Amino acid sequence: AGLDLKYVSLSGGYLFSVPAKYIANGVTMSGVTLVYPEASPPEDGQSLNDLYLQGTVAVQPIGELKDDNPEAFMTYIKDVLVADLGKIFKGATDLRPATQKDAVTAEVYALGEAGKRLRANYAIDFTQPVLVAAGDRSDAFLTVGFTMEDLKKTSLKSDIDQAAEATKDIAQKLQQQNSVDLRKNATAGFKKKMTEEKLVDTLNKSAQYLKRPINIVGGLYDGKFFVAQLVFEAKTAAEQPISGIVSLQKVDNTWKLDGFQLSEL
Repeated sequence: AGLDLKYVSLSGGYLFSVPAKYIANGVTMSGVTLVYPEASPPEDGQSLNDLYLQGTVAVQPIGELKDDNPEAFMTYIKDVLVADLGKIFKGATDLRPATQKDAVTAEVYALGEAGKRLRANYAIDFTQPVLVAAGDRSDAFLTVGFTMEDLKKTSLKSDIDQAAEATKDIAQKLQQQNSVDLRKNATAGFKKKMTEEKLVDTLNKSAQYLKRPINIVGGLYDGKFFVAQLVFEAKTAAEQPISGIVSLQKVDNTWKLDGFQLSEL
């Protein structure tokens, strides 16, 4: 309470403030962070277009761009993003270049009848350029877009890096089913609720998933807690990926395991 909750995309290289009464999730759709109303979570089979109608904001790296190049960035905005929106929505577009937080940015809207906005886009030229998209210029869209930071340049980078490294170490110990070291480097609260016997039993029950490759997508960060979002990747066509959460708490300036959970995507 009272702290600024950030979503950190470790795979995309960005972070932003999570709007009130919204959830930020980087594992539901590959390569995309979905920021959706608590009351309207994504359902199986829904497209981004469906989610936009429910108030969802989508964030993803612009894969065609690299290395914070303002000239290449604006060329992409004009020749690709604006052109594609015009073709998809068969109408006019509204381009508004700007500069924010020492980064070149652009707002691009697809327009319908009477100038109604059909799609809102906010592009930021970071080390890895990022695109924020929504159905309209909503409060959630503005919060996500205008609080966006470059992970490599943020003042929080050192602390987030430490949380990410601690998460990688925990993920490795989960794969090894190393219950001793997991409890050794955990919070007092975790040790109290997760005895050695209970932890061994939990790891054994999840062994088939824990042996899979783990992708640490990102997580929620507020300076005291880091709730890492993971994907246990499928190794065969017959398998489905499994999402996971590892919760860490900072104790005496050290990130420690505070909980973990697995669930089907």
